[in-house]
Amino acid sequence: MEKLNRVQSKMSEIALRSSENILLCAPTGAGKTNVAMLTMLNILGQYRKQTEEDDMDDPDSKGMFDLNAFKIVYVAPMKALVQEVVKNFA
Repeated sequence: MEKLNRVQSKMSEIALRSSENILLCAPTGAGKTNVAMLTMLNILGQYRKQTEEDDMDDPDSKGMFDLNAFKIVYVAPMKALVQEVVKNFA
């Protein structure tokens, strides 16, 4: 995906930078899954561990999370959609 579509663009600010609850109703193929991904990235950003070794030029020093501090539950109407989301995050 190179850019957000119209639905995703309208929801991106609240999904990625806010802790507000979201109820998004849109047709199939409108990008609801990607908006859900933005909310997951928001949560991951909130629980990123800050370490002394954090170095903006060193990619190995990034990506540490306090995995015991939060849970993300993704619910979808089809098993295939859940498997796609898991594959994207793996």
